[in-house]
Formats: sequence, structure tokens, C-alpha cells
Amino acid sequence: MRIAAALTAVALSGALAGAGLAGTANAAPSDGAGALACSTTKISSKTARGWCSAGSAWRVGVKCTDGKHYYSGWETDARYQYATCGAGTITHYWIDR
Repeated sequence: MRIAAALTAVALSGALAGAGLAGTANAAPSDGAGALACSTTKISSKTARGWCSAGSAWRVGVKCTDGKHYYSGWETDARYQYATCGAGTITHYWIDR
């Protein structure tokens, strides 16, 4: 039962993160085998940093007070990516996959 509840929470957090409604995404299911572990952190008022385990394509996204969304490049390796507001400051940040 705990596994099913955890998977539901992971799926929900991934959906919210993809929609830009969550500040962080700790884990989201991958396209098949296992889970794609991800996290995001706001490192300044203009920049967010994200990381995901290797496997599926992902990127970091931010929404800024200028009303625009900014993204890092797409990545498939386990490494940090950054997204920075062109103008204004961050209102939301997430992992997009």
C-alpha cells in the first residue's frame, strides 16, 4: 500500500512540476523502466538550478514576473542545468520533461 501511495504522489508531483505549478519536483516517473529522479532549487531571484538522473530528456523551466517562461536546454545526462529570467524575477520553477 505504501508503494502505491508513493507512486501516486510521485506522479502528481511530476504533473504539477510539468505544469509549472510546483516549486520543486523531487521525482517523476520515466517513460517505462524505473523512475527519473529530479530536483530543482531557486539559487537567486532570477535563476533556478535543476538536476535529473540520466535517461529521459528533461529541462529546467522558470516563470518570471515579466510574464514569460525561460528554459535551459534539453538534457538526458545527470548534470545541473540552469534557467534564468530575461527580465523580472522568478515566480515559479520546475523540471519539464
